[in-house]
Amino acid sequence: MNFNQMMNWILGRSQPAQALLTAPAAARSVAHAERRISHRLSYSEGMVQIDGLGELPVKDLSQGGLSLNAKDLPEPASFQPEKVLSVRLLLGSVFFETDLRVSSVRGDEIGCAFVSMPFGHSRVLHDFLKPRLLAAGLREIRSTEANLRWFQSDEKTQILYWMRPEGGLEKADFYFMDYLISFDGKANSLRTGFVQTPFLGSSSHRAPGEGSIIYHETPSYRALKLGHIIFDHAALPEEIYIALGSIMFREEKCTFSRVILAEKDANITFEFTDESGPAVLRVVSLCATAISALLPDGPIKRKIPGGTILKGNLCLPDRKLSAVFKVVFQHDFIVGGGLKLENPGDVENLATFLTPRLLGKSLELVAPPSESKPFAPYGSRASLYVGIHNTHLLSLLTTDQLLYGRLVFSDRVILWDNGSLSAFSCAQGLVFPSDWDVVANTREQIPPDDPALLNTVREILRNSKVSQEILKAWEAILPHTPIA
Repeated sequence: MNFNQMMNWILGRSQPAQALLTAPAAARSVAHAERRISHRLSYSEGMVQIDGLGELPVKDLSQGGLSLNAKDLPEPASFQPEKVLSVRLLLGSVFFETDLRVSSVRGDEIGCAFVSMPFGHSRVLHDFLKPRLLAAGLREIRSTEANLRWFQSDEKTQILYWMRPEGGLEKADFYFMDYLISFDGKANSLRTGFVQTPFLGSSSHRAPGEGSIIYHETPSYRALKLGHIIFDHAALPEEIYIALGSIMFREEKCTFSRVILAEKDANITFEFTDESGPAVLRVVSLCATAISALLPDGPIKRKIPGGTILKGNLCLPDRKLSAVFKVVFQHDFIVGGGLKLENPGDVENLATFLTPRLLGKSLELVAPPSESKPFAPYGSRASLYVGIHNTHLLSLLTTDQLLYGRLVFSDRVILWDNGSLSAFSCAQGLVFPSDWDVVANTREQIPPDDPALLNTVREILRNSKVSQEILKAWEAILPHTPIA
């Protein structure tokens, strides 16, 4: 090993192309195979679209490249090494355009490497691959406790499942990607938390102490989503998959389809009249098909037995919706059950009320873009909140002023840049949260001063747990701003 080779080894730099060419062929093939085994994931559900050739199935995938199944191509050998292909990569609900460089052609398999992938694309690909790779590595190990089943994978991923003496779940802890999902078998519930600091441990993957975990007030959507992916792709015993998965999947569905109303929503009520006279119930939680509400105050506790059908009006801030409330339970002063709107056209009105609240509730602070925004002033601070359905809020602040801001929800992009507000419709593509630039055709521009749009933006922000500093900065630019 000469001096340059030693420096490359110390710095982790790849060897120059000439050095690789002079290495023995057997050594090159072994190194290539080891690199693929370490990083690639067998994934046959992906698809690559190539102009003029149609779609080719993905055979396996990694952060650095992929291989394609070309058995349906008449001449796979026509793909020469070093040829660059402009493609559209589809991975379930995730898709983006990128360039692939052909690395090798082996029979019906075409090996390709990604060419200069933007950071936003790379992060999305990382979030797609990481939970699946962790799931593939989950293996049961021997535990020193008789009632504990223990599963481990890479990067401190582990499931600790404690069983009751008579069988069934007592409790469980699921650690992965700096998250914790803690299950309570007796209450049939869970809570999620964030592992604040990397915990120290030997190869036994010891769990962190309670002091190093910050529990979320409401379950984290990102934790539930990533945990769901790991469970679906891991080879867990059926009884453990069912016991933990049923709680996790139920919470994932309920938490982000149901709105818990706060004091500021005290005007959301359900009005009805029965044999006891007119009544107004203050709604405490609401979704498209269910409702719970507080019984009215009174000297005598009002009783509404299960099975009672209440016909009345669901009163929202700007309208009343005719609805039927089928009571399922009453607990102290709370009554709950099913909800059905009598007018099918009101479904959209209810969705308009629920959607911004659910999107705001799902926003969770994640690491900001690793690349600074070009020409950002010294001392400016970036923050990024990500929620369901690619909803995200990207902000760049200096002191208490918003220099750059982007809120993306559904197919709408709200952009504050260079002292002006603009808005776009982005129905044909995906805006990556970690990318500073938004490629938007001017034909997709929409009026940023539309009252309905601004009201939705405000509701998302007000129902989120975004820091007060960021909220004030956004509120300052929304009401009075020059329109781009």
